[in-house]
Amino acid sequence: MAEVEFTIDSATGELTMHVKGISGPGCTDIAKIASDLLGTPAHDWQTPEYYLRPQVRSQVRGKRTQ
Repeated sequence: MAEVEFTIDSATGELTMHVKGISGPGCTDIAKIASDLLGTPAHDWQTPEYYLRPQVRSQVRGKRTQ
């Protein structure tokens, strides 16, 4: 399940946001939505989860002849 964790420093107003539970660049879409609602974070970086790619298995089935 996707989760967005954010903190706002009460002294500086600096926003820090962390998207959890989404592998690959899909987290960028979630981060954009959160940024539209909360404002732009002070820094932008990708966690190791960002570089994980979903694994897709290809399945080839032969044609049956009777």
